[in-house]
Amino acid sequence: MQQRKKQPAVTRQAILDAAGGEFSRHGYCGTGIGAIVEAAGLTKGALFHHFPDKRALAAAWIGENLREAHRRTWIEPLEAIRSLDGFRAFCRARCLEMLPGDAASALVSLAAETAAEDSVLAEAFGGVFEAWRQAIATLIERGVAGGWIYRSIQPATEAAFLVSTFSGFTVIAKTSPDESMRRICATALEGYLETLRPQ
Repeated sequence: MQQRKKQPAVTRQAILDAAGGEFSRHGYCGTGIGAIVEAAGLTKGALFHHFPDKRALAAAWIGENLREAHRRTWIEPLEAIRSLDGFRAFCRARCLEMLPGDAASALVSLAAETAAEDSVLAEAFGGVFEAWRQAIATLIERGVAGGWIYRSIQPATEAAFLVSTFSGFTVIAKTSPDESMRRICATALEGYLETLRPQ
C-alpha cells in the first residue's frame, strides 16, 4: 500500500481554518479540541503535533488567519481611500456588510470573552486592534495633509474612537439581525464623519 505523503503546512492550515470556524461560531470557551479535529477531518495527534494546546492554537489563529482576514477587509481598503466621501462610503458599506462571524465580529467577540483572563490571547488580539487603529489614524493624517479632514483633528484619538464604534456595531449585528438597525448605525456614522470635513 502506498504511504500517504505528509503535508505539514496543509495540515496546519486545515487545523487553523477549522479552529477559526469553531471559535467564530461558539466562542473560545465553547469550543473543544474534539470539535476542531472533527471539523478539520484530522486526529488529536495531528493537532497536538502542530499546537501544544488550545490556547496556542487560538493565538496562532488570531495572529495569522484573523489578522489576515482583518487586513483584507479593513487595512488594505483604508490604504486606498483618498477623500472623506470615500471614507464615509467605505464605513457605510462595512456597517451594512457586517455579519456575525466576519473578521471584525470574531475579533471583538473573542477579545471580549478572553482578553481580560488570558494575557497571551490579549496580546494577540491587541496586535490586530493596534493595526486597525493605526490604519485609520494614517488615513486621517492623510486627510489632514490633503486638506479634506479638519486640521485640528487628532488622528490617534479619532482612530481609537472609530475602532470602538465599529466594535460596538459588531454587537448590534449579532443581536439585531434585521438590516434596518445596521442602516441606522451606518447613517449615524456617516453624519459623524461629515463633521471631520473642513468648513
